[in-house]
Amino acid sequence: MQILLFYLGLSILLLLIAVCSSAPLSTPQKHDPDCDLNITQLIQSKGYPCEEHKVLTKDGYILGVFRISHGRNSSSSSSSSSSTAVTRRPVLLQHGLLDTATTWVMNLPNQSLGYILADTGYDVWLGNMRGNHFSRAHTKYDPDHDNEFWDFSWDDMARDDLPSMISYILNVTKHTQIGYVGHSQGTLIAFAQFGHIDSNLQNNISFWAALAPVAHLGHIKSPIKYLAPAAVVKDIERYWHLLFGSDEFLPSSYILTWLGTYACAEIIVERAVCENILFILCGPETKNMNDSRIPVYLAHEPGGTSVKNMVHYAQSIRSNLFQSYDYGSPKDNELHYNQTTPPMYSIRPIKIPTAIFWSGDDWLADPVDVSYIFDNLQSLVYEKYITDYNHLDFVWSISANKIIYTDLIDQMQKYHPPN
Repeated sequence: MQILLFYLGLSILLLLIAVCSSAPLSTPQKHDPDCDLNITQLIQSKGYPCEEHKVLTKDGYILGVFRISHGRNSSSSSSSSSSTAVTRRPVLLQHGLLDTATTWVMNLPNQSLGYILADTGYDVWLGNMRGNHFSRAHTKYDPDHDNEFWDFSWDDMARDDLPSMISYILNVTKHTQIGYVGHSQGTLIAFAQFGHIDSNLQNNISFWAALAPVAHLGHIKSPIKYLAPAAVVKDIERYWHLLFGSDEFLPSSYILTWLGTYACAEIIVERAVCENILFILCGPETKNMNDSRIPVYLAHEPGGTSVKNMVHYAQSIRSNLFQSYDYGSPKDNELHYNQTTPPMYSIRPIKIPTAIFWSGDDWLADPVDVSYIFDNLQSLVYEKYITDYNHLDFVWSISANKIIYTDLIDQMQKYHPPN
């Protein structure tokens, strides 16, 4: 009864907030043509080559992966390709929660890590997790009609998507190792898979960099914590399914408005930012971003994921544990894991040289939670603390090229030189 009353009260609150919201519209900006380009067109419009690849996972998901094989000032003859000898060493860039590969190429060429690495001499690969815009395909299930397609969380991304992409890249380029850069969820799945005792990826990665690293989530400042209330801690899965359904994560306008009041209450930003779920969850403060690029970000984001994936995050917020998806009962966990509780992940076995870039103003990678990583990671070779970056600044800030990427590339070249 208490849970039902809680749901009813929450629904009424969301409705009232939506009806009463009257934030003024921001001043229209000149339309940026990058808003209308897909990722291939966006990359090519900046003078870079772009290839689209399809990667098949063991459980049937078809992932869209994009490749920038060389920089603007390099000839294609010196780049690697699937049919010629390889010189450039590959690097895989992996996006965060609700994001896509576009995140690495949405700024100008001298500001976007994807372009900068290509110009430095790397063979750059841009990955996409199952369920986002570029990976809504399966050998058996239709994402628009089959709920089975959406039965995944970041467990599956770590276990299947990441190894599948790395194996594919190594096969195409004929290299034995790649460099890896993850942001947010891209670090979460890396910590989970790189630290797995049975993982072969320890031998396939020569260096990796974690931007806004995530493992523990118990101290986040993001409004997502309000969707993991203590009152429903034992029934989070049913709570989320009531609010969002059981397949694709598509928040209603009521819920976006409600979350936006927490995200933007004391920060003056344009209304469109406070209605975008990615900005709401990661932090709407845009002081480190190029304001003229915000329409481009809004046009390409969010990228999408499953409700089950969001439930997994909610579980992690409540438990503050780095563990697999909790199916809610000892019996159901036994069916999935052969044990009554979800298996724990450990990062202590990781031997891959690791660089960490983190911030004190990050809503999702809170310093208290990041301390768990520093306390347990034994392969740390470099770390840099940025005082005033939010979660999205690591990929979109106009100063990231100088504050982060220069140091990142310096470290990468020590362990994974471009050729």
